[in-house]
Amino acid sequence: MLLASLTVISCGNSKNTGNSSVMPGMWQAQPIVIDGDSKDWPSPYPNYDSKGRIAYATSNDKDNLYITMQTGDEMTQLKILKQGMTIGVDTEGGKSPSLLINYPLKNDMEPLDVTHEESLKRGNQDLMAKQLGQKVKRSVQDANQFTLEGFSNCTGGFLVSQATPCGVKVKMGYDEYQELIVEIVIPFKAIYHKDQLTQSDLGKPLTVCYAIKGFKKEAANKSGDASNLGAGGASMGSARGGQGGGGGRGGGKGGRGNAIDDPLAQLYENTKTWKQFGVAYQQ
Repeated sequence: MLLASLTVISCGNSKNTGNSSVMPGMWQAQPIVIDGDSKDWPSPYPNYDSKGRIAYATSNDKDNLYITMQTGDEMTQLKILKQGMTIGVDTEGGKSPSLLINYPLKNDMEPLDVTHEESLKRGNQDLMAKQLGQKVKRSVQDANQFTLEGFSNCTGGFLVSQATPCGVKVKMGYDEYQELIVEIVIPFKAIYHKDQLTQSDLGKPLTVCYAIKGFKKEAANKSGDASNLGAGGASMGSARGGQGGGGGRGGGKGGRGNAIDDPLAQLYENTKTWKQFGVAYQQ
């Protein structure tokens, strides 16, 4: 039975900073198959956020808006799969999304259960990466539900395999390069309430937000064991946009920053990434 879920993190409530000179969007000549595989997208992905450690891309044809995100960073993968992710769309090109897709949902079924902090301090980063990789593979299979907010006649919880009344589809995958991939399609009928774009829609501003919630640091127990980390309340205030090029295949196994002082520091970070662009159109 599918249970409705509260939003675990939000892209919204930011000051609307829409820009009339947004970057042009990418026209999608062939429809993208929403199957959790990045084969339909440019390699590497054209946008990368070094803070959020995610690569991302958007495109559109006359019928649909296509959205994708990928990451090869194990800790970011774990945050997404355990704490959930929200993808928001601002139909006016600002930073107050009215359409929200919560996928994957927060997973409370099993503890975090990463390696003991003392082992990490001894430099056993490879062991941690192996454990996180195994966790990711198992959790991808469990990510079979999502929720929608703000869509007309299409708000609530759904199975990934279920057809939604508004036509929104989502899918997650994990490829041979250890990249976690999320793909989403939103029909323009659900955004602009008309079946197809026309020439007059060219350049119309849109914003997509990717919000990822970190674990609550205080939940680590006194023995130093990092297992059973709980959910942290995420404040999605200022933007951390990324327009730079991605590394590797786009997901990037980026540097750990302050990993020497706290190998798990990244797990506690909340991030959001903004992509502002103008709708593409071709005859």
